[in-house]
Amino acid sequence: MKVKNLMRLKPKTVYLDAPVERIWDLISHEQIHMVPVLDKENEIQGIITAEDLLINLVPNYREFFTDFYPTSPTLDDVEKKLADNIDLTAKDVMNRTVYTVYGNHDVFKALSRMLAYNKRILPVIDKREKLIGFIVEKDIFKYLFTKQKKIFSGIKRDGGKVKVDIEDKSEKSLLKLKKNIQKTSKYLKFLRSGVHPG
Repeated sequence: MKVKNLMRLKPKTVYLDAPVERIWDLISHEQIHMVPVLDKENEIQGIITAEDLLINLVPNYREFFTDFYPTSPTLDDVEKKLADNIDLTAKDVMNRTVYTVYGNHDVFKALSRMLAYNKRILPVIDKREKLIGFIVEKDIFKYLFTKQKKIFSGIKRDGGKVKVDIEDKSEKSLLKLKKNIQKTSKYLKFLRSGVHPG
C-alpha cells in the first residue's frame, strides 16, 4: 500500500506570515494536530503543533519561581503572555525540523519514520517537494488491523495443526515458487555432495 492511497487530503496550512491567532484558532477549534507552514512556492518551511504554541504562548513555570517553591501561572498570567506575544507569526513559533514522506513510498516507510522520530503525523510531499496531504499513524494501524483480520480468517485449525486457506492466486503462486526453490536447493546440495536428497 502506497502512502498516497492512505493519506488524508487537503490539509489546513498557513503561510509564514500567518498571525498566531489564526493558528491558535485552527488548532483549538478545528481540532487539527499539526499545521504545515508554507512559503510562497507552497514548499514546507516548518510545522506547528499545539505543543509549539504552548511553549511560546503559555508562561513557563521558571517565570514564577519564588525563593521557596514554584507557583503555577494563573489564567491572568496566561492572558498577559498571550497579549504580549499576539504579534507573533507562524515563522516565529514554527518548528523548523520537518520530517516528511513521499506519496509513492510504502506505508511501512512512513510508519518507520514515525516510530524513529516519535511523530504521529507526517506531511506527504510529491516529487517536486510540494505538500499533497498528510498521513496519520492511526490510519496506518487501522489498515494493518484490517489486513491482519483477513490473514486470521484464512487460518484454520485442524486437529492441533494450523492450515492456511489461500484463496488469492498470487499467494498460491508464491507458495509454488517457494516449493520450486526448495526443490532446486535440494538438487544443488546433491550436485555438491553427491548424495541424492531422496
